[in-house]
Amino acid sequence: MNSLKHIRNNHGSIIAVFVIMMTVLSTFLLAAYALSLENRLSIARSYQKNIALNIAEAGINKALWELKGHNLSYTGETSNSSVSGGQFDVIVAPIDPGNKYITATAYVPSKANPKFKKAIKVKISDKPVTENASFNYAIQAGSGGISVTGNADVHGSMYSNGGINVSASAANIEDPGNVWAVGSISDTHNAIHGTKTSPASPVELPQINLDTWKSLAQAGGTISGNYSPPSSGTYTDLGPKEITGDLDMTSANQKINLKGPLYIHGNLSISGGYWKIDDSLGSSGTIVIVDGTISITAGANKSDFRGNSGGAYLLFISTSTANTEGNSAISYTGGANAEELALYAYNGSMKFSGSGDIVAMTGQTLFLSGGGEIHYKSGLASTSFAGGPGGTWTIKEWQEITPP
Repeated sequence: MNSLKHIRNNHGSIIAVFVIMMTVLSTFLLAAYALSLENRLSIARSYQKNIALNIAEAGINKALWELKGHNLSYTGETSNSSVSGGQFDVIVAPIDPGNKYITATAYVPSKANPKFKKAIKVKISDKPVTENASFNYAIQAGSGGISVTGNADVHGSMYSNGGINVSASAANIEDPGNVWAVGSISDTHNAIHGTKTSPASPVELPQINLDTWKSLAQAGGTISGNYSPPSSGTYTDLGPKEITGDLDMTSANQKINLKGPLYIHGNLSISGGYWKIDDSLGSSGTIVIVDGTISITAGANKSDFRGNSGGAYLLFISTSTANTEGNSAISYTGGANAEELALYAYNGSMKFSGSGDIVAMTGQTLFLSGGGEIHYKSGLASTSFAGGPGGTWTIKEWQEITPP
């Protein structure tokens, strides 16, 4: 009996120990599960918060993309723009012409039922891309040289990496009228009133980063095919912009206000119309690059090329390789008022046979056969050209804020 009682007591002790051990183990398992669940929930919350932060940053990047040329007047969007994982709102608030605030608010999984919200506010500043290009002479030619057979008045100096031939009886190269030529200088009627230097050392023509300016123009969007501005009689804002065809202007009622560079894949033909540079560019001019040829035939009462109140200059560049007098990259045969327009045949020739006026002409080979005027202005030696607003919007301040 004592043995049976001893066995029963041991059995009861074992059961008690087992119960205690199971209780401890269950408590441990429940605690571990609770901790694991809390960790999973914490990880999930952290993950969702990171998603919200990424979505807010996506809203900031969308605003920058718009302002860098796709939509220069972009003020934001509050129409529940959706991305993977949630939605965002964007508000763009101007501080001054060169600075803005962008606020982006993210909602996960949706704005209507947000479980998580994040907001980012950044300050951006705009410094338009500019390029300094030195136009040191009224007329500057490459190795093709300069030929003056008309009665043009040149107020400034000339430089040629080839020769210079002035055969017109009534031409005047003056104020100061100094000329340099790597080759020979021929002046049959003593039209050159300054100092003649021959042979001179070659001088590089003004260098323009064409690819950069084409990219700046393309950042403003593309007009597919040919383009002709409205004949409304009021100025049409244009630029930065890429035009994949020709740009053609035939009427004095067609007017362009340039707010940035143009890149024209085709030809530029102007037999009428007015051009000016927007005041927002200040003292920096802007550039029109044409892959084809440039033809200006407009009369004095039908066309006009102006800078702006800041004294900026307009530069037309043709990259055509047409390089003869009869087939030139740039042809100016009109009498338009172009006192703030410089023309540059980057790879070819230019023929100036008109009766109008320009501020400078540059090219590989230059022909002057008309009675027009080139009136050089000293500011061209240190002028700059601007890519237009929004060229370099950059983030200056970044902060995460409490969502509204």
